[in-house]
Amino acid sequence: MASTTKEIVWLRWLLADMRVFFSHPTPMDCDNQSSIQITHNSIFHERTKYIEIDCHLTRHHLKHGTITLPFVPSSLQIADFLTKVHSISHFCFLVGKLSILIAVAS
Repeated sequence: MASTTKEIVWLRWLLADMRVFFSHPTPMDCDNQSSIQITHNSIFHERTKYIEIDCHLTRHHLKHGTITLPFVPSSLQIADFLTKVHSISHFCFLVGKLSILIAVAS
């Protein structure tokens, strides 16, 4: 999440430099509810001590309204279309979400 947050901040900065401004935060879809809760929670536990530094960056931009962290179930993650194997029906569903037409050779 920290590296994606850095990319979002950089892209927003680049677009602002080109005079394209955003009035709303950028949604960063996440399918890990634990990560979302850790980012929202300011109290760290022993199990999170190694991710504390990265979490501060994401939390900072969440508080300042640069990003939002909506939960999106794994089955609806469009990026999975490019990285995972799917059933034909789920593949067609994800392709439809991307507005891609599949050409059928005859």
